Formats: sequence, C-alpha cells, structure tokens
Amino acid sequence: MPAAVRRVLGVVVLVLGGALAIFGAWNAVSLGPSGEARFSVTSKDPGALVVQPDILNSVGVPVRITARRGDGGGVRLVVAPSTDARAILARSAVSTVSGVHFPAGTLDLRASGVGALTGISTADVWRLSAKDAGTAQLVVNQGRGPETAVVTSGDGTALRGVTMTLTWADSAWFFDALAVAVIGSIVAAFALGDLWNTRPQGGSPMHPRPRRGRVTT
Repeated sequence: MPAAVRRVLGVVVLVLGGALAIFGAWNAVSLGPSGEARFSVTSKDPGALVVQPDILNSVGVPVRITARRGDGGGVRLVVAPSTDARAILARSAVSTVSGVHFPAGTLDLRASGVGALTGISTADVWRLSAKDAGTAQLVVNQGRGPETAVVTSGDGTALRGVTMTLTWADSAWFFDALAVAVIGSIVAAFALGDLWNTRPQGGSPMHPRPRRGRVTT
C-alpha cells in the first residue's frame, strides 16, 4: 500500500477511534456507575401529564416516575393498561411525553384535548397508584405493558407547573459505555503509532538528506 494512502487511512482511523473514546467516556460520566439515565420536564399547559407505552415500556428495565408540584398541592400518579387509560383520558386536556433526549436529560411534551379530566378517583383500572402532597413517585416494572402513566391533582383541579422525571437505571450501560471508551482509545493509540512510524523521513526534494557512506579519495 502506498505510504500516502496508508497515512490517510491512519488519520481516518485516528479520528474514528478518538470519537469513540470521547463518546464512550461522555456516556460513562453521564450515566455514572449505577447506569442511571434521568429525564425531566416541567409542564406549562394545564391538564394531566401522560406517559404512553412507547416511552414507558421502551426500555427493558424498571422506570421510576416522579411528579413534583411546586405549590405543594396534591399529586396523584397512576398506571393502568393503555386501553383503560385511553378510555378515561378521552378528549380531556393532557400533556403527553413525546420525546426523550440523551444525554441532555430532557423530555418533550405535546399538549392536546380540552376540558377537565374526570373519573380518575373513581376508576378501578389502576394497577399502581400513589398520592401525596407536593411529590408522588412510582416504580413501574416492565413485562406488564403496554401501560400508560397519568399524573393528576387527584381532586379534579387542573395541574400546571408540574415537574415530571423519568429515571431508568442499569449498571450494564455504564460498563458498555466504558468499554466503548477503552476500545476507541486503543484504536486511536494504534492509529497514532502507525502514523508516527510512517511519517516522511529525511529532507525535501529541494534539500535532500545527505547520504551516509565511506568517503574515498
């Protein structure tokens, strides 16, 4: 292989290895040894907050849902099979989690519907339920989906300014990220060594390097 082509390939491999190392290290730092990925959003529109199964059941590890109300009012957090939850939500005003951004740790909300949400307190479809003043929290295990989580005030009043946090944790994610960082570092190190060994030797064509040899007379 021509030396120039080998050097170009070496630069490409060096860049790719460095990118892998940075990506893996960044994810490892973001996740931490516990492999915890946390995402939050604060609602701006009045109405219940909803987490549908495409988010709630998207990862095969338990998800911890925390809903915090800044004014200290009542918060009720419930989980039910999606078909039952949809029937209760109907066309009422809700803000639905529509996107998850890693490593930014943010969630997107999409507002839809109008009118107050009724029937939350009297319905018997909820598999999980938590209610408290200021903050409510639930852990949803996987394997029972599709399920939907709903955050309300618990007394029929519209919610506003509620911060929802979704947290997934798997220590294997940390070690996977660490492995990517190590592999990227090794690849970059080998590429850098190869580039060093194939660097041009001697002077330029205009000023060639003097030849060494025996001087004869």
